[in-house]
Amino acid sequence: MIEKNIDKKGIITLVLHSHLPLLYYPEYNESLEERWLFEAVRESYIPLLMVFEEIYQKYGYVGVTISFSGSLLTMLSSDFFKERIYRHLKKAVELGEKEIERTKNTQFYKVSSFLFEKFSQILKKFEELNGDVLKGFKKLAENGAIQIITSNLTHCISPFYFVDSANTKLLEIQFYQAISNFVDYFGFHPEGVWLPECAYVPFLDEILRKYGIKYTFVESHGIIFSRDVCKYGTFLPYQTRQGLIVFGRDLESSKQVWSAKEGYPGDFWYREFYRDIGYDLDYDYIKPYIHESGVRVDTGYKYYRITGVDVPLSAKDVYDPDIALKKSFEHAANFIFNRERQCEYWYNALNSNVPLNIVAMYDTELFGHWWFEGVYFIKNLLSLLNEEPRYLVGALSISDYIKLLESKSFKLDVLEPNSSTWGWKGYFEYWLNGSVDYMYRHLHVNTQRFFEIVKERKNEIERDEGYKELVEMGISEILQSQCSDWPFIVFTGQVSQYGHQRFKEHITNLIRINNAIFERGCLENLEKVKNVKNMYKIDYNKLVNILQ
Repeated sequence: MIEKNIDKKGIITLVLHSHLPLLYYPEYNESLEERWLFEAVRESYIPLLMVFEEIYQKYGYVGVTISFSGSLLTMLSSDFFKERIYRHLKKAVELGEKEIERTKNTQFYKVSSFLFEKFSQILKKFEELNGDVLKGFKKLAENGAIQIITSNLTHCISPFYFVDSANTKLLEIQFYQAISNFVDYFGFHPEGVWLPECAYVPFLDEILRKYGIKYTFVESHGIIFSRDVCKYGTFLPYQTRQGLIVFGRDLESSKQVWSAKEGYPGDFWYREFYRDIGYDLDYDYIKPYIHESGVRVDTGYKYYRITGVDVPLSAKDVYDPDIALKKSFEHAANFIFNRERQCEYWYNALNSNVPLNIVAMYDTELFGHWWFEGVYFIKNLLSLLNEEPRYLVGALSISDYIKLLESKSFKLDVLEPNSSTWGWKGYFEYWLNGSVDYMYRHLHVNTQRFFEIVKERKNEIERDEGYKELVEMGISEILQSQCSDWPFIVFTGQVSQYGHQRFKEHITNLIRINNAIFERGCLENLEKVKNVKNMYKIDYNKLVNILQ
């Protein structure tokens, strides 16, 4: 595929980031938060896998780079979650069967049949994989069709943990453990890392290179506002002084797909996300398919389209999947057209003599979940690029694009990216503001105390397996409390109480563990913490060199 793209003016490197925090609630038959995982599997992960497999079967290559965070990998490879996902998928199909009967001879029959067929295919695929969604991606990666990379273990904002030696050690553990678990599952070392929230700060490259990471991504202004000369903008990668290759996110391609107002997802013919039969239908009818507490939730059966700007939910028009999927084809073709014009102009202006790189970076869950037609958009995009050799742009995975540059003996410029994130304002404020700043004081103070106690009790810990397990649980709780999702959902106001609750839960557990290690005691009622530690595969003996 490199040879096929070597004379293109540009290469689209589609990079998808898959992440959810660990949502482990064995005390419930089903928690409301677990549904985040169920919906992502049903609407994004399996549908995208099926598209990638179809593209590979047709063309022998896909050319997409996809990451899985450590917490998501943990859930998708766990028997506990596999069983619950299966139960959820079965319910979706069961509801679909009832909906086909209920909507017969109505204007909703076409869309209910469409969704039932889709969910039936997804359930069938899940059963074929024996519940192991990652297995399908692994096979594609082994065949060279896609590239899989990692993130850090619990999706922490890396730059926030350079404050002292104790927190820097925990940051190392974040990457070490994520990479270790990745290798354990996939059987190969990840070449790249998606930094959570694209949060970069100088010196972070030292840790990434230490653990064998070849490349990463930063937000566009992290490249453009670098103190070094930014010769190629974000159209070519650079190399830091530590040898880490950095790619900058492309602004134009991002806006076209991300923006609900200006981008493709806001098209009036696309499916309306916020209207679902879980809220519309009679309670007694829908009760078996919403939360067991009786709380109404999304079922995935959404029968209306966006319709127009500021049209209230009650006035939406009925969704037509045929028109919507046709729109997804038109948008894929338009996306390619715009990338051609972009590369045509900048190829001549920059005079690099190598195909430029359009780094199209998105959260995986955007496609299929938030933007229902997004999966079809990707399918059409990849199909068009494979079927039309006259396009000025092609598609490659990140590693294959690096190989293309190497084949042309292109030498990367040295550049140190500026501190930056993606998201609102672009400089960490989503995750560090007045509503969540208390979190970091508790994190840093209790992390430092943890390391002081571990150092003080080193000899006893080495001799006592019970002490080792307490240390492992302490590490697990620190890593959990560092998750970027907690400050994010507090600040956005979506489920603020849950964000506060999860952070306080992990910090409280850490304080109890610190006291138990210091006082040579034991703890009760921490079975769940122990289980999470085991799920994350935290092992004192493997981490002792970092700890000390």
